[in-house]
Amino acid sequence: MTDFKLLLNDVNIDNDKIRIDTAVICPADALFPKMRIIFRRGGEIRRMPLPSKGSFKRTAAGDMIHLFAYTYFIEYIFTDKSDDDISIGFEVDFNDDCAEDARFYVSAAVASKNPESISEEYSGGELFDGASVFSDPYEEDEEEKLKEHLTKYFWQVYPEKNTLVLRTERCKDGDSAFKKALKAVSGFIVFLLAALGGIALLPLFIIDGFFAAVGLEKKRRYIPQEDFIHELVGQIKANAAAYIKYAFKNEPIAMKIITFKEQSYYRYYRRLCKKPVIKNQIAFISGRRDELGGNEKFVYDLMKDREDISFKFLMISEMDQFSSRKDKREFYKLYATSKVVVVDDYYSLLNTVEKRDDVTLFQLWHACGAFKTFGFSRIGKNGGPKQISPNHRMYDYTTVSSENIRKYYAEGFGISDSRVLATGIPRTDIFSSDEYRKKVTNEFYGKYPALKGKKIILFAPTFRGSGQKSAFYPTSVFDPGEFLDNVGEEYAMIIKLHPFCSERFNIDEKHEGRIIDLSLEDELNDLLFVTDILITDYSSSVFEASLLNIPMLFYAYDLYQYISERDFYCDFESFVPGKIVFNRREMEKAVINGDFEKEKIEPFRNKFFSDIDGQSSRRAADAILNALDN
Repeated sequence: MTDFKLLLNDVNIDNDKIRIDTAVICPADALFPKMRIIFRRGGEIRRMPLPSKGSFKRTAAGDMIHLFAYTYFIEYIFTDKSDDDISIGFEVDFNDDCAEDARFYVSAAVASKNPESISEEYSGGELFDGASVFSDPYEEDEEEKLKEHLTKYFWQVYPEKNTLVLRTERCKDGDSAFKKALKAVSGFIVFLLAALGGIALLPLFIIDGFFAAVGLEKKRRYIPQEDFIHELVGQIKANAAAYIKYAFKNEPIAMKIITFKEQSYYRYYRRLCKKPVIKNQIAFISGRRDELGGNEKFVYDLMKDREDISFKFLMISEMDQFSSRKDKREFYKLYATSKVVVVDDYYSLLNTVEKRDDVTLFQLWHACGAFKTFGFSRIGKNGGPKQISPNHRMYDYTTVSSENIRKYYAEGFGISDSRVLATGIPRTDIFSSDEYRKKVTNEFYGKYPALKGKKIILFAPTFRGSGQKSAFYPTSVFDPGEFLDNVGEEYAMIIKLHPFCSERFNIDEKHEGRIIDLSLEDELNDLLFVTDILITDYSSSVFEASLLNIPMLFYAYDLYQYISERDFYCDFESFVPGKIVFNRREMEKAVINGDFEKEKIEPFRNKFFSDIDGQSSRRAADAILNALDN
């Protein structure tokens, strides 16, 4: 374990927020430590990152000081409400080294605030007086929501137990009936004035929309339209929407009017929730595809012969389709009435209602391993979620590939460690089947006979951008034709861009037959069976490739920018199962010389897969059936 010293520099509580400032002193060569806070209450555990706020080198001491600080909203740490004490521990990560419930020392500031005296053994001095100047990106609307809670919190440090403890005291509502009525009247007046202001500004919206539509002003929103009238209407609507968003922000009366249509779905859901759940019903729901596939299909295939189970399906390939009335009503019906609901990705409608206690929700997450940070692991980063976000936190169980990564998924989804099951990933069972390998290989060469006898390079990078709508891959950074010309005639290439990406590579006629773009076709896993070399960057396809022992290159031309914006659970340069290249020349040279650093694959595979026995689907199915039968 890397030698380090952890200092609890300061703790501050303001209403329902707790700010924790720490510093880690470590050797100068330990460049990228990570910190997590471990919150415990009863049997529940919630892991959350403690974001880095900077670092500096102490030349005289020959070490580095890394600063970590964040403000957490106490009421949103756990999903259930309780007055029980919350214990807080610290986890420090240095690449493959991890210290959970790490020993810490306290600053003079913390010692002076602690109700009881602290032994000199745990006194760490005042390391960095300025750590608390860093601010956190919580927003005003979050602050307003927290004011609704009337709770007083106290904290106490027990360094000998490596623990900080939060205690609560509930307070009575201090608002009188008169004050509540006054708030309602003032809210109506604000709403009325904002509505009148919108009517008065309507001519401005129209004029500005016209100028934007003809290109004289910057468009408020890019809205591709087939004619000028639709473009004009779209720009006017964009102006009006922007006004509504800010003029009526958090205004209860306006929100009730604006969301009246949505409320009809919620009332429908609540009516269904008054009825008993259908005890033998399992609903499979997906927003990734319009037919059953992936992990869900592998699990379903092991259950489908059970005649006593009623199976229901809602499969939609595009998230925008969830705006249809039919799809929404079907979702709420299945979510309210099924004993077990199974999803395979983020599903926004889950956030709109509260899950029934007698419904069990399984998340069969589509990706393997733990690579890029996601969900709540990105708190404090640009584009990261707000702590009060309900995203993912309603899952009763999720499945992962290994015991070693359970904590990462618990952190990312914002759920307790106990809800993460290391069953293995169902769809990876195919890699243990020689029969399946022969089948997909024969089918592939039947479709593309010109590739038979070639060494196939699969180019499968992940996307850049913050999500589905902004996703792209910069095709200018790689020329597949030039690459093949330089590495030799014995090679062919399959291009498999992320399905979110709309850009495509231009392929010259002379390379047709040697380069095929299957970005919108074929399962990536199936393509791995015919792959001789995988070239990727930060794609989770490396986990499946490791099961087939495929040589890999990591074309990480923007690695340090990607780390600053997205980051990884482990240090990228030390844990990826192949050679890292930073430019096209390095990539070509590695292929020509057969330099893939294959010795990294086996330890990588052993870390991220607990059981490679072709039985992951069975373990996941058994967990679902156990929830159904109990």
